[in-house]
Amino acid sequence: MNHDLSTYIKENLSQLPFITADLPGVGGVIKAAPEHFQVEEVLPYAPCGEGEHVFVRLRRQGWNTADVGKALGEPFGLKNADIGWAGRKDKNAVTTQSFSLHLPMSLSINEIESKLAALPFEFQDLRRHKNKLKTGHVAANRFSTILSQVPQNAMDAAAAIADSLRKSGLPNYYGAQRFGIQLRNVDRAIAILRRGKARGKKEGFMVSVLQSALFNLWLKERMERDDFGTLIMGDLVQKTDTGGMFVVEDLQEAAHRFAERKIIYTGPIFGYKMRPAGDQAGRHERRLLESFGLGVEAFRPLRAAGSRRSAVLHLEDLTVEPTAEGLRFRFTLPSGAYATTLLREFTREPIKSEA
Repeated sequence: MNHDLSTYIKENLSQLPFITADLPGVGGVIKAAPEHFQVEEVLPYAPCGEGEHVFVRLRRQGWNTADVGKALGEPFGLKNADIGWAGRKDKNAVTTQSFSLHLPMSLSINEIESKLAALPFEFQDLRRHKNKLKTGHVAANRFSTILSQVPQNAMDAAAAIADSLRKSGLPNYYGAQRFGIQLRNVDRAIAILRRGKARGKKEGFMVSVLQSALFNLWLKERMERDDFGTLIMGDLVQKTDTGGMFVVEDLQEAAHRFAERKIIYTGPIFGYKMRPAGDQAGRHERRLLESFGLGVEAFRPLRAAGSRRSAVLHLEDLTVEPTAEGLRFRFTLPSGAYATTLLREFTREPIKSEA
């Protein structure tokens, strides 16, 4: 390898560029209190009202997702396989999300609600559905966050950053949570890569950490080439209405559609089945892997097929307003995007893990 992979990745994860670097930041503290960070999960469908699975929508604080699922299942003696959720949410936040419980049709919704009443959650809806709620069944997440300990004149600076982000879009970096305390998940991921085999779900997740880190490095390089706000030949783009993908061959025609936000370019989640970009864009992807002495086949023994990830997030509903505690931000992000990636544009904190 031309670099020590682990050291190089960790150094560069701490130096990801800001798209609003030409504007002054506002500093401040994210999540000074759990109630300062609120997230509401948006499912891609509503429960239909019939079926063997009961969707439970609730609001909670101070609980991690797995423990909430376990608590919901205990009154009915459910096994882990009978409990579902769409995505894990932050324990130290106020979260609204849905769980599914596989329960017999003989139990009425009123009986189920009665059995759950003693749990320390705010229940919002219980409704039957035909299938289990599975990981990935999330369309978006709505956020309401407060940035505290900001200077008195912070609103003007924050408004300028928000206006710039609405125009440019936001780099869709993976957030610090992905990489663990002191970025140690990167070390674990590299150890698995060198061993050449991933064992079990935990190590499979660590492989995905490596893929996420490489995506961030790819996007960092693109921004440093000043190519973030434009298409290049061979970009693998995705239609924003249907999700269909194609390789850019007519750059002028594609650039017009990109400017109208009808398409968005994607970046590599490297893997042995990943669909690559073409032409110039493809050469940049290959060069990144080759700089570490890697190719996509290195991911085959790790059982990492790979995929693509949208590189730009359009913030259609981003708002900022002053509050007694500081500044309140409201925005919606698609599944897999990180609120901290947006908020760092205001705080100017590098991507790093909590101590």
